[in-house]
Amino acid sequence: MNIYKFSLFALLLFLTSCSYDEDDKLSSVVDINTVEVIRSDSDLFDNIKDITNDEDRPEESIACVDFIYPLTLFVFDDSDVYVSTNFIIDDEQFGTFLGGLASDYSISISFPIIGTLESGEELIINTNEELKIAIDNCLNEEEILECNAFIQSCALKIGYSYTYENPYLGGYFYENNGFTSLSLEGDLFYGSWSPLIIENDLYINISLNEDNEVSEFFNFNWKVTYLDENSLQLTNDDRELILNRRCDDNLTDCGNFIFEECELITNEAISEFILEDYSACIYDTLELDDEFPISFYETEADAQQETNAILSSEVYNNIEVNQIVYVRINEIPEVDDNGETIEEDIESYFVTITLSSVNCD
Repeated sequence: MNIYKFSLFALLLFLTSCSYDEDDKLSSVVDINTVEVIRSDSDLFDNIKDITNDEDRPEESIACVDFIYPLTLFVFDDSDVYVSTNFIIDDEQFGTFLGGLASDYSISISFPIIGTLESGEELIINTNEELKIAIDNCLNEEEILECNAFIQSCALKIGYSYTYENPYLGGYFYENNGFTSLSLEGDLFYGSWSPLIIENDLYINISLNEDNEVSEFFNFNWKVTYLDENSLQLTNDDRELILNRRCDDNLTDCGNFIFEECELITNEAISEFILEDYSACIYDTLELDDEFPISFYETEADAQQETNAILSSEVYNNIEVNQIVYVRINEIPEVDDNGETIEEDIESYFVTITLSSVNCD
């Protein structure tokens, strides 16, 4: 019995000593010069927050890396003085902790830490640099997946560019498992396109099979910028493509802003045009609200000054075989309860269309 009591006492003493040693380590001062810090204003800090916030902000989270807990964090104040040691046991605690950290504080993670990829593969991370690389690779993977989902979900219509004269305005890309077709005014071109990462920037590689001027225009790595949830801007050197996602069944076939009517008298190259008939196509291609006022002019100066507008509801006879007409679309100004305009600078959009008189015999 005495031997049993002595053994139990020794065990309790051992456990108490271990507990004391651990607490003693945690309460000791950590020298910032001996650890790698992550500043709270750094991209790495923000990315770590995104990893830990997948439940609260699923649309902004990083899902393809997952920390395996527990892990230890050291906190330093704005003077790089050690503040505290913190045990983190799950994503929720980690996210809450980082969200409440002062903006001028820093953290250091006690390496090594273990993470798992979305594929289930385990990775061991030993430094901030390795952590950054793992997250960057994760972000690149998610960007590619997001872009693939974007281009596969619906048809993409080539929209109007205000900075580049695109000869293929109004065409449509259709994607199916990496293969793509481009529809241009009734002609189909086949090939492939795929998202890729070049130096941490997202690109789409377009490769049409035909060897012609169409493929010469499109077959490049195009840098991707999301304009909004339904529009992409693709750039290559000075070239620009605007792609608007169209998920509706009734796709408006507007072509290249060239509107043709038959000649009234053969070889005289004069036709009758009713310009308001083209308004829906113009609104659709520009992705603008069709309630905005639209007007047509024979000269650029008239369009700028809003003078001598062509009556769009009446018959208009072209004065050249392929006549340029200037189109102005004004945003509707916001007004207050007294009818006063809230915004003084109302944006206007300017484009050109071509009225083409053709021989229909």
